[in-house]
Amino acid sequence: MKTQRLWVICLLYCLVHDSFAQEPIRFCTHNHTHNSSCGLEALPEDQNTFIPPPASYVPFAPRTATITVNYTGFTPNAQTAFQYAVDIWASVLNSNVPIVVNATYTSLGGSVLGFAGAEDFRRNFAGATQTNTWFPIALANKLNGNDLAPGFIDINATFNSDFTWYFGTDGNCPSNQYDFVTVVLHELCHGLGFLGFGNVSNGLGTVQQLSSPAIYDRFTEDNPGTDLVSMPNNSATLATALTGGQVYWFGAQGVLENAGNRPRLYAPGAWNGGSSYSHLNENTYPSGNVNSLMTPFLGSAEAIHDPGPIVEGMFVDMGWSFNSCSISNVGIGTQTPCNPSTNTYTQEVIVTYTDPPSSGLININGINFPITSSPQSCILTLASSGLQITCSVEFTESNACNYEIMNAWLAPSSCCDNIRITAVNEITNQITLRNYGTCLQNINNFQICSSGICTNVSSTTLISGNLILGSNQSCIVQWNAFPASPSSGNISMHDPGAAVNDPTKILDFMQWGTPGQGAESTAANAGIWIAGNFLTDISPFTYIGNGTQYGITFWDGITPPCAITSLTGGTQTTCNSETDFFTQQVVVSFVSGPTTGNLTVNGQTFTIGSSPQTVILSNLISDGLPTNVNAFFSSNNGCTLTTNNLFVAPPTCACFTDVNNDNTTNIQDFLLLLSDFGCTSGCTADVNGDGVTGAADLLLINSSFGIDCP
Repeated sequence: MKTQRLWVICLLYCLVHDSFAQEPIRFCTHNHTHNSSCGLEALPEDQNTFIPPPASYVPFAPRTATITVNYTGFTPNAQTAFQYAVDIWASVLNSNVPIVVNATYTSLGGSVLGFAGAEDFRRNFAGATQTNTWFPIALANKLNGNDLAPGFIDINATFNSDFTWYFGTDGNCPSNQYDFVTVVLHELCHGLGFLGFGNVSNGLGTVQQLSSPAIYDRFTEDNPGTDLVSMPNNSATLATALTGGQVYWFGAQGVLENAGNRPRLYAPGAWNGGSSYSHLNENTYPSGNVNSLMTPFLGSAEAIHDPGPIVEGMFVDMGWSFNSCSISNVGIGTQTPCNPSTNTYTQEVIVTYTDPPSSGLININGINFPITSSPQSCILTLASSGLQITCSVEFTESNACNYEIMNAWLAPSSCCDNIRITAVNEITNQITLRNYGTCLQNINNFQICSSGICTNVSSTTLISGNLILGSNQSCIVQWNAFPASPSSGNISMHDPGAAVNDPTKILDFMQWGTPGQGAESTAANAGIWIAGNFLTDISPFTYIGNGTQYGITFWDGITPPCAITSLTGGTQTTCNSETDFFTQQVVVSFVSGPTTGNLTVNGQTFTIGSSPQTVILSNLISDGLPTNVNAFFSSNNGCTLTTNNLFVAPPTCACFTDVNNDNTTNIQDFLLLLSDFGCTSGCTADVNGDGVTGAADLLLINSSFGIDCP
């Protein structure tokens, strides 16, 4: 139970006449002391409750009302929380006239959290639901359909910066803090119309100004059921009713939303100028109750992000249309197979909803259905595409009431038309299309694209066949500006006017040569090609599938001649100090390599593998020099490639030619070799380690002559 109740300030009416039409009255807003315009006061007692936003509230969805706020003095966090509250109201109210709010964030002192009110009231305007009745300007504009006070604001609101606020939007308000979203929702509710003219002063009560009540006053009565407007204005009788603790709302929709009971208003025995009458009763709708937003006190750690069903009903009674529509579930029902005569199928969608709009239609994936009763079964007739379908549901008169399921169902594959690319000739720039389907297909304005560049199939590009293809009929399209080449390219076909990157509109695709081209990812997303799979042949290409198959397996082209396309240096070992040798990896890339013979690289032979093939050259002399590399196939020595300076050998690291160990290879080593020449056992000058001193050793000393050891 809330205790230590501090007063809410409801509305001190400072009426001034002005020159506007429709008999306006404007209310003055004063600096807050103990009496001011509509406000809410703090109760310093943690409630630890949270009422979430309405079920119909969907963040970032279209809104049924536009609320514009002029901010003064707000911190970024305070403004973010304010906008969240504004968005909740904009999602539940319906109005085609924008609502303008002036909001100020400033030091007020005291215990008031904030206060707000309507800036203007109008009566007897076109569209008014009651005569001689004052309507807050935002509601008057909604009913009239036009801005009756252009250039003026509709609601004026002020919030106290002295409090420890919680500016989060999740309702998780900490202890000893006040939820800013809740206070903004409450104050905007007053400005939108949750306020009456009830007042008691010097023992006399009133519910009228300038001989007319507010629309709020039209629905208030005492416990026996006497409406307050019928009582003498400025009378003790009315004062007794306003302070008798038994004031109720008797509007039909408010009663309906309160389970058939009259909503009880706050009317304590002593008139409280800030809280009496223009609030719901505190004890009837305590903290944690879904209808507690418009009670007169707010505790710390209490968050209420839903106006509540009673407020909704009261607003409807006063003339607002309240968007409480909610779609709770969309079920995917029976699907029929593809109909060959129309290439269509039907899909049942079952929509479960509450509080639908009273007019308009249900729109499912662009198809409209009359609103009947929930759950409602709708049958869609759709084109067979074989694609995953996203299901989007909304009401045409309340598009904020919507529901979406990604990949809701899989459409059956096309069973009638099936246009495929069947030949690509990059030499003549001609493309052949064929209808593998069973019905006529008009291919006029189908798009043929390559690497993002497109041309349309038309009478201008058609050189053979017809634009309307019967079953198994073909045509040839000429595209002189085809951007691909016989050795590398791609081609795709799309529905007329479709974006090249739209996977739902791509009809066929093939690619050859170099990866990463054109609509490869689009075709992969559409399930008609596997990314990274390219034909190794060259143009012209011919489709050899049956019209339902995709991928490189089902295409044939001209086998390119054998060619070693590149030699690339790989890993190199360091110089071996015992032999002065090193090894070197070489990567050989080739096309159409022979199936017999060997691959020869710098005189060393290897079994032919697949391209790119890595070979290791061994026993290479470490001389620090650039090395040219030649590769060829032994069974086709015309298939060859030489790359100069492919790698640089490491510098020499061994001194085995230094026979006398004086750290250089010179004439002394040469003379020692001559004296040992022909030795076959225990040889002093066997520099190559083959067990004998001979010509090979002489050649090594000669090649290293004059070189100092490392």
